[in-house]
Amino acid sequence: MKILVVMKNWLGDLLFQMPAIELIKNRYPASEIFCVAPERCREILEAHPGVSGFIVFDEKSTHRSWLKRVGFILKLRKLGPWREGYLFHRSRSRAAMLFLAGVKKRVGYGKGRGFFLTVPVREPESKLHQLDYFMELMKSAGFETPVEPRSRFYYKPEDESRARAILKENGLAEGSKYICLHLGANWEPKRWPAGHFAGLAGKVYDKWNIPAVVTGSPGDRPLLEEFLKDIKTARVIDLVGKTSLRVSACIYKDAVCLVTGDSGPMHIASGVGARVVSIFGPTDPDLTGPRGVGENITLQYVPSGYSVPFFGKKLPEDGWLSRITPDEVFEAVGQML
Repeated sequence: MKILVVMKNWLGDLLFQMPAIELIKNRYPASEIFCVAPERCREILEAHPGVSGFIVFDEKSTHRSWLKRVGFILKLRKLGPWREGYLFHRSRSRAAMLFLAGVKKRVGYGKGRGFFLTVPVREPESKLHQLDYFMELMKSAGFETPVEPRSRFYYKPEDESRARAILKENGLAEGSKYICLHLGANWEPKRWPAGHFAGLAGKVYDKWNIPAVVTGSPGDRPLLEEFLKDIKTARVIDLVGKTSLRVSACIYKDAVCLVTGDSGPMHIASGVGARVVSIFGPTDPDLTGPRGVGENITLQYVPSGYSVPFFGKKLPEDGWLSRITPDEVFEAVGQML
């Protein structure tokens, strides 16, 4: 029995869908579950024990033209037959994808997409955390959902071995204490200032002699340079752009904590049981905050006259997150020790 699942694209959303994947696999243990998502999701999905296959779909590059999309539909039909399909994406074209792929039973939220679904589910009337939003879909489709669902991030044994080797290469023996800092986020207002991160790293090193391991993507190198300019006494280990997501997850898992803005690594760390200090600004932690198996402390600042979530262009003159001081975050880190 083959099941096709059309995923949302972003890392946090992807992790919020993991409990739904587990519900499907628990109901149909012998099934083969194939997930449709962009290439950037491959590393995460390929390590999930419930996922049998990953099918790349990227409407902004590889499958931008209608001809390419027709070819993709034909590919799905060839990979079938599909007994069931689950639509976690809000795109109408992706709902049509399930229909055209010949999926017999098609489950998803029906608003604007009901024509293509055999089990169209009504959208929740109130705002829900994204994880609960997906759980509500599964509940409406007849699944028994957990009272407190949690997202999990999966990795492989070789990822853990690589993480330990990297830490050892940088002078951190197994059992050594360190904090992780993730400087980046996909939107500038969600980033805590690099200088504030530097101030925090200095305070942690001066107080407890604990070094800072800095993670991030290659695109975060400019933030790292800004961070390093303000470092005075802290010991810093630079892993920005040097590790995969799964290796980073293993590094977070054994840290005192990860300090980050609202970012993908926040959800990764929470998903492996790491302790997280999350710094929120224009987004709402009640809707997109960490919901993994790890401990979390959330700090948030909302300027006067604003409400969250806020995705407008008129931002506060002094930025959004600069008002949350290194001292405040330092206090939260101390609670994790």
